[in-house]
Amino acid sequence: MPEGEEKNKTSKQYTEESLNRLNLSIDAKVMLKKLNYRSEAMEILEDKLRAFCPIHKDKNFRTLVIDLKNNHFKCHFFQCEGAKGGSLLHLYSLVNKCTIGESADFWGKELNVPIEEIKTGEDEGMAVTAEEKQDTEKSEKSEKITTENRFTKGVSLYTRNLLADAIKEFEFARKEDSGKELQVHNMLGLCYMKQGSYEKAIEEFKNGLGCKGYEEKEYLGLKYNLGRVYETTGKNDDAMKTFKEIEQKDPKYQDVAQRLKKLETAAGSPTPRKIKISYV
Repeated sequence: MPEGEEKNKTSKQYTEESLNRLNLSIDAKVMLKKLNYRSEAMEILEDKLRAFCPIHKDKNFRTLVIDLKNNHFKCHFFQCEGAKGGSLLHLYSLVNKCTIGESADFWGKELNVPIEEIKTGEDEGMAVTAEEKQDTEKSEKSEKITTENRFTKGVSLYTRNLLADAIKEFEFARKEDSGKELQVHNMLGLCYMKQGSYEKAIEEFKNGLGCKGYEEKEYLGLKYNLGRVYETTGKNDDAMKTFKEIEQKDPKYQDVAQRLKKLETAAGSPTPRKIKISYV
């Protein structure tokens, strides 16, 4: 974790690996727009984004620089809290005066990206003696793994990029309990998407959308992921249709408006121009 983030601890702590994966999933432009500080004046030059710093409310110079390759920022005003730099999760926490854990909670839900929580004995509200631990381990070996454990294990494997093993765990979870059916379909879709098995991913996301009894935001997350697969595979008409359905439900959902604009521009421009500098 970058220097400067240690003070942002929370009772909920996540593995460094899953935080790094989440950080790389964030679109820097989308984050700056959500922070809503002079986002209209962003400047992109190759792999660097410059903007007015939302931490110290920069008014004259674009002191905030984000490296778009690794999604890390640094403010070049030495009196700013962001002068030491850090991840985009850290940037969000500084602006909103929240912890890294709270920042991760928000972006994990916003992007529908699972993050792995560090579990300790204290988290469970009890001190575990060596004898109790031994008894617990024996009990765990003799007990059948529950669906919740299967699902949690699958998420852990997914965050470590062990996709084949993750898929096995999610398949077990799907067979054992229908209560997590939508979440399982979503995670299977994400696994296949990472593998490049796009048709399987599409099938899983569609199956998830057919599940009944879940919250609207979970269906939007599935639909968003489905639109991303369509976009990745060049099925632009399907992608536009899917993103428009999301926009009708929630016009500000993630970066749907930007994705639609990009797709509509591509549809109307057979020979897209290559540009290095753009103002968003």
